[in-house]
Amino acid sequence: MLDARREDLGRMLRAWRMARDPGLLPGPVPFRGHRSYLTQLDMALLLGVSERWYRALERGEDRTYAREMIAGVVRILDLSPRQATALYRGTGHQPPRHRAGGARPDAALLDLLHQQRRVSWICDQAWDVVAANTVAARHCPWLMHPETNTMTWAFSAEARYQLREWDTKWAVPLLGQLRLAWQRWPDNERLDEVVRTVRREPGVAELWEDTTGVRGDADDAARPMYFPLVAPDPLDVRVATYGRFGDTALRWVVLSPVDPSVVFP
Repeated sequence: MLDARREDLGRMLRAWRMARDPGLLPGPVPFRGHRSYLTQLDMALLLGVSERWYRALERGEDRTYAREMIAGVVRILDLSPRQATALYRGTGHQPPRHRAGGARPDAALLDLLHQQRRVSWICDQAWDVVAANTVAARHCPWLMHPETNTMTWAFSAEARYQLREWDTKWAVPLLGQLRLAWQRWPDNERLDEVVRTVRREPGVAELWEDTTGVRGDADDAARPMYFPLVAPDPLDVRVATYGRFGDTALRWVVLSPVDPSVVFP
């Protein structure tokens, strides 16, 4: 017998899914067509679970749903803080601490993002990823993980394999950007959390002390990055960051190969 509270949560989740416009999804969609809503199969494909497992969530079945799956549902359906809290608690999880800002790209910016044939994503003031295109999902799958942050990934052990010459070409300029943003927005609690996380990574504390004079705006510098689906050797890329006029809440990041003949499949 289904629990009445969980069954009611499932009905709300179904309504939230049916109200979600597929054209506004933060990531690439695994389906085609012009439907105005998402199906249960769409959700299952986006979450990487079986349709039966996702259907059980909407039915209110008392199962052990992974926290990562719930975070994915929140992200895909763009749930409000109250909706997200209800879904986390209703599935037995503690809701994540509220993140300052909560900026989301509009439909026009998402359309431009998905037209890009380069690795491209959008992040907020604290570098939390809020949207990524199909090319990014293929060549940088970490961007599609729930609650991914560009900076915390860039300083992780995993990143140091893809970001070549990491300590000089990547870590130093990124630390320059991070510390300047940290000073610029002292009230952003999420950004403060990101800084503390980054500084705990191996070797970063020393780099932090040694890079106080770094400008943090060297977007035009070529940096080597490994894309195994593109070439056997690292490629030089430039990292460009764009934003809407007068708006500092979102950053649109584009990785462009220095060699114009390089094409991302």
